[in-house]
Amino acid sequence: MSIEYKCPVCEDALEMQGKSLVCAKRHTFDMAKEGYVNFALGKNDSGDSAEMCACRRRFLSKGYYSGFSKLICDSVGKYTDPKSLLDAGCGEGYYLRKLRERYPDAELFGIDLAKEAVRLAAKSEKQRDGIRNSYSVCGIFSLPFFDNSFDAVISIFAPVGDAENARVLKSGGYMFVAGPGKTHLSGLKSAVYESPYENEEKLREYDSFRFIGKETCEYSVTVEGEDILDLFTMTPYYWKTSKSDFEKLTRLERLKTELSFEISVYSSVK
Repeated sequence: MSIEYKCPVCEDALEMQGKSLVCAKRHTFDMAKEGYVNFALGKNDSGDSAEMCACRRRFLSKGYYSGFSKLICDSVGKYTDPKSLLDAGCGEGYYLRKLRERYPDAELFGIDLAKEAVRLAAKSEKQRDGIRNSYSVCGIFSLPFFDNSFDAVISIFAPVGDAENARVLKSGGYMFVAGPGKTHLSGLKSAVYESPYENEEKLREYDSFRFIGKETCEYSVTVEGEDILDLFTMTPYYWKTSKSDFEKLTRLERLKTELSFEISVYSSVK
């Protein structure tokens, strides 16, 4: 592995010694049995809950977002042939596993502040043959990597730590920011809310990056049974919806909804 982890305490390089990553000053970070490392200093209860992580894992495993995962892989391949890529806010690793299928020899890393999500991602890697993706628990605003480490960084349905992304990207590297399109989950929102609204489409600008293109896809899916509640629970609407509106979903056997995604592509200008 050519990409080194950086100690979050002193910023020295970390080396694998036994089952721990250790720097020259002896700061030590143990590998969990699932194969990930926790760099979150102090008590960490941030990120998605265990329930949200489990729901997302079940829902994505059913293939509803396969069109979106293909768009991500195609978009990365349209602009670069990455030898190294970081998923900043990787969740349980679904999209990074899809990228592994497209780029079998690349060095792929995923970070997330939700420990349960990273645990699930790393556990999936232990069940796979061949080159594995590497996962760690940390925040997007303090990445445990050195400057100029990656060819590409992706941010999928997550906040964007643009300054840190720019730092760890090589000169001329790419940042892919993926999120919902205008009509994303319109069927779900119509089933729950009396006055559903469309998502705002707004191009964001970031220091140290130049916007170079946008990739989109839209398609409809029919979600059935318990998958409906899994879909709802993995979205931000879960935290904003009244009990009475939530109960509308529990009475549905199937739900047809539009899926709409867009990926804004930026190049590093450092």
